[in-house]
Amino acid sequence: MTAPHVSSDDLRAFLAVAAAEHVTAAAAQLHLSQPAVTRAIGRLEDQFGVRLFDRPGHRVRLNAFGRVLARHAATIVAQLDAAGTDLAGLLDPHAGPVRIGFVRSLGTWLVPDLIQSFKSVEPGVEFQLYQGLSEQVADRLAGGDVDLILTSPRPRLAEQTGWELLADERLELAVPPGHRLATRRRIRLAEVAAEPFVALTVTSEFRALSDRLCRAAGFSPAVAFEADDVATVRALVGAGLGLAILPAQHQPAASAAPATLAIAGPDAARPIGLAWIAGRQLPAMAEAFRGWLVSSAPRGW
Repeated sequence: MTAPHVSSDDLRAFLAVAAAEHVTAAAAQLHLSQPAVTRAIGRLEDQFGVRLFDRPGHRVRLNAFGRVLARHAATIVAQLDAAGTDLAGLLDPHAGPVRIGFVRSLGTWLVPDLIQSFKSVEPGVEFQLYQGLSEQVADRLAGGDVDLILTSPRPRLAEQTGWELLADERLELAVPPGHRLATRRRIRLAEVAAEPFVALTVTSEFRALSDRLCRAAGFSPAVAFEADDVATVRALVGAGLGLAILPAQHQPAASAAPATLAIAGPDAARPIGLAWIAGRQLPAMAEAFRGWLVSSAPRGW
């Protein structure tokens, strides 16, 4: 038997008749005419090629074929109702999910701050978060696993990508406590060309940026150790393993934290922005978050 083309409205009418065992009563429940319900049952019987009800007297009762269809129809209708509820949730601008990816270095300050601020505006929001390297979060955006990403630099994807620059985050040179430069407030990178460095792994977008700054200063850094995250790099600098170019410290430093110096030059910054696929409809809450972030989010960074 080929797969039938069945209307969900016909299935609802069929289930109502099966429950009421009376066409007129089912029609009243559905706010339909009795002929409309009768035609719905007839269409199902034509599609499947079987009678679905026995008709003793003025009542109708499911037969063996009808009981099989009723079991599957109940599941189908329940799944359609659940889908409708889920879709309505995505269209609700005051409830539902914001699926957002972000690069690892933003996980200790920007992302938590934005979540807290937006929750004060929209308490019904549900954040679904993904953290990774810039290439990884861009892949998640392209694949539809997230709706928005907070990243640096602007991703280059096959699909047209929306982009809103949120901040140019200044970079600093971290040096161990007691280092000869620890009391300085500003540094030219050429002054530390002979020093060992602690760096993020070569797969990090931030590593490419810091290496580019060093090359612009006339040297390639001698890397003593590569770490996977900014917090580890900062801690190893504090332990005296070397120097590091890092994002500006956004939290008070602990007693063992390295000293930081502003790096001279206008290029010692990285752009932090929000990206999305331009032609893709966002869930309503994700669109609300995007609009808030672009126009209303606090900018204390």
